[in-house]
Amino acid sequence: MRKRWQQSDWGRARRQQMQVGNSKKWIGSSFDIGVFLGVDIMDERLPSPPSQADASGASASAPPAPAISIYPTTSAAETFVTAPSHTEDGPTGSPSLSPIASHERDSSKVSMDSTAALVPSSSYLTTDTPTTHFAQAEQSSGLAGLPAQTQANGTPRSPSILAPDVGKGKAKEKGKDVHVHYEEIPAPPSEVLARTGSAVNVTSAGAVEQTTIEARTNWGNIIMRDRMLVRVSYTEHSVPATFDERQNRVTRQLENEGWVEYMVAWRKDRLELYTDHHTFGKAWFTDSKRLAYVAPLGSSSTSLSLYSYVDMSFCITCPPTPLVPDSKRVRYLHAGRGTHIFVFKPKSRSRAVDWIWHLWRQKGGQLPPFIEVRSPALDTRMRVDVPGFDTADLDAAYNVFQKDNVIRLCQKHLRNAPEYRALLERGLAEGATFELAWRLNTDLDWVWQEIDVRGKARRWAVLSGLALKQGEQPAHLEFRLKQHYPTRLHMKDGTRLDEPVAIEGYLDRIRPNSQLKQSLYLVTHDGYLFSLTPAHAHPPQPPGAPGMPSSTPEGTLYSLSSPGSVDTRRKADVRRGRLQILEATGAFDLRSIVAVRRAFQMVPQAREQGTVPQNTDWEDTEVFWEQVDRSESDDEDDGGESGVSKSKDKSRLRMRRSFELVLVSGRVLRFEAYSCATALEWIVRLRQLVSYWKKRHQVDARLEMNIAHVSTGRERITPQRPREDHPHSAGHDTPPEPLPNHEAALPELTFFYNWCVLDGCRAILKCGRLHGRKGWWGQYKHIQLVLLSGHLVQFEISHKSSLHHRRDKVINLLDAYVCSGYFAAQYLPEGQYDANKPPVARRYQDGLETDDVEEDTLFIVWYRNVRGQAEGVRRNNAAADVPPLKTKRKAGVFRTRSKLERDAWVWAINVEIEKVARASREREEAVRQAGRLLNG
Repeated sequence: MRKRWQQSDWGRARRQQMQVGNSKKWIGSSFDIGVFLGVDIMDERLPSPPSQADASGASASAPPAPAISIYPTTSAAETFVTAPSHTEDGPTGSPSLSPIASHERDSSKVSMDSTAALVPSSSYLTTDTPTTHFAQAEQSSGLAGLPAQTQANGTPRSPSILAPDVGKGKAKEKGKDVHVHYEEIPAPPSEVLARTGSAVNVTSAGAVEQTTIEARTNWGNIIMRDRMLVRVSYTEHSVPATFDERQNRVTRQLENEGWVEYMVAWRKDRLELYTDHHTFGKAWFTDSKRLAYVAPLGSSSTSLSLYSYVDMSFCITCPPTPLVPDSKRVRYLHAGRGTHIFVFKPKSRSRAVDWIWHLWRQKGGQLPPFIEVRSPALDTRMRVDVPGFDTADLDAAYNVFQKDNVIRLCQKHLRNAPEYRALLERGLAEGATFELAWRLNTDLDWVWQEIDVRGKARRWAVLSGLALKQGEQPAHLEFRLKQHYPTRLHMKDGTRLDEPVAIEGYLDRIRPNSQLKQSLYLVTHDGYLFSLTPAHAHPPQPPGAPGMPSSTPEGTLYSLSSPGSVDTRRKADVRRGRLQILEATGAFDLRSIVAVRRAFQMVPQAREQGTVPQNTDWEDTEVFWEQVDRSESDDEDDGGESGVSKSKDKSRLRMRRSFELVLVSGRVLRFEAYSCATALEWIVRLRQLVSYWKKRHQVDARLEMNIAHVSTGRERITPQRPREDHPHSAGHDTPPEPLPNHEAALPELTFFYNWCVLDGCRAILKCGRLHGRKGWWGQYKHIQLVLLSGHLVQFEISHKSSLHHRRDKVINLLDAYVCSGYFAAQYLPEGQYDANKPPVARRYQDGLETDDVEEDTLFIVWYRNVRGQAEGVRRNNAAADVPPLKTKRKAGVFRTRSKLERDAWVWAINVEIEKVARASREREEAVRQAGRLLNG
């Protein structure tokens, strides 16, 4: 056999090569050129591995998966591979659009032909020269029409080479499709053995070498990179392409790893997951990260799906991809066996949408011919045509689907509809504004940020919702009324209640029995009363004063209705309120107060001796609103110690200056004000606040139950009964319940996703009663959770204490993550979560009744201790400390009362995490770019 080979053309060529001193090493196990493991890799129908020229980015071919790429290139000399700066930042510019010219409307839908509003673009132009056409389309629209055809040496083939050649094959004529067959002459052995560099990639030697030096290959520039919380799972079986939390719940035999923060980098057609080195000090000396996992995007077995719309997390399932041999990854090195499941949770919600949108386009996501826009307030639907959807002209689609332009189109066509014109005009006359939101079930995601976290335009801000499809249910676009937290109540009897003005001031708490005084500063915010020490009171600026007072007399009463510039005063009050709650030592709910009265006993009592009202509407009784005892001596009180020194009966005067709060538990709290007039003012104002906020919570609870009933179709725990004044109350029939409808308009959803959270126009962005605990073990505590600007504050509710005292430290949302549902339940220790546990019906103080399952009320906040940062201080320093990926994190586990409340909490916390990241842009960029990646 050896002798015959030496006499063959291969042997003679090899002998000549050795004589000239070329010691090329043969790689391979077969003499069949191009045949590797029984597969002919020289077959042009098979995709070739990326060449070295591809890795450098100078001459690369597009990934084979998508037919169209959304990433622009900077010059015609480049092929259809993404330029990283365009993918990361996106093209900028949004030309003004003219009103559309025509529309079609029937009784239920309005059709919008948005293509008439487009400015002609060179991307629509055609040319007889194929090469010129490709270059123009690439430069003008930033799109890659087809993968570039390359020769074996990596250089682009001219389009003329792709034309049918009669001399090389046979073509069908007479109007039929032309099929060309190329019969290529095999290259001589001397030419094959002389191949070097990228020319080896199409041979068996290149195939073997590719699998062994994959980690050393320069895969080109990074398209996107971010720190993410990632959970990696492995199964020996295949999983559905749309793998979300519902599918995860029913999938068995999964090997799950714990939640780990990785640096996720997107290079060309794969995702790389990096972590810190195992060796102590290696990361410090080398300033690099260790490659842990690779997810190939070009594989036909790789699937992208939205894992959780609430968390805005996404999932990639793919076959395990081999890495450099590692004893810890031996079971994953068998490519093609089993499935890897990566669940990614980016820190910023808008950044998560950017990742999903770009990956969706990379995997071949196509634009629809039109997008349906629903108007919940008018319960109507409109269609906006997508220009260039069939040619993948993203520039034209981006120009039309800018947020302001879509809002103008919707308003224009609603004005043209006679049945909607009056309603729209009346709303606009009252100052109403409209926004866009993507909705899935009862979850809203507002089109909020049109600039990304790096300060570049997000031209896909509206269109990105097309990629938000959880399971088989896609999100839909809605034209919604922009609403803030409501400040007005409409009662059943037709009366209207406006939110009373908050009250704050210095007081002395009188302890029962001992009658010792404790100086406090009390302030109300959104139905809650907070207590602070006088040194951290943050009182408002007195009217007319140029600055904050250096000293303020105790007992002074403040109101948030002080004069001044409206906008300036509002911002100052909001910031003061945040600081006050951060400094608060205790708090309690105004709904816990059953009576606000003037003190009538010389010695304060610890508990109410009479019967405490237990009915639900005690704030409407005459006892609650009984006339306050007043006398002429109240006006004669000068206040302070000077007023006491003038009084003949000092004990009686101090009693007249005091007021008491009777709580539901029967406890009595006595406070002494600065003067008698100040005490009377506290009584009147607190009664109004208690009555309003108790009704506010009752209305909110009924609204939440109505939404849950209509959207889910579950029966009410307590069936509704008609009121006495209802026309059906006299008969035996009750009014029918509204039929369940998953597509119901639900304009009331804006209440739970109100714009006060986005704009930060209130001190408290969200507040409510939850059960929570610190860490993974121990009992849940009943807490009052308050969301402020970038912080979470907890107050423990205890029956042993009148005030809810501050619990633990404030949770700083810098570098925090929040997740919910099954995503979070999997991280609980064994035995703490039972997926088969039946739901239990519950009823709460405000009348809310729910029976949601355990995982639908669960969310977890991962955070780390941030030292030396006061509230309101922006960490916008690029040289700030960058925490390692393996930094120790703490966890707060919380359970809400219902699924709708849980979803609203997760959304609000995600919004604050987003705002914290954007407020410290330079620091976030330093964290994002920290650590040198593989050949990066």
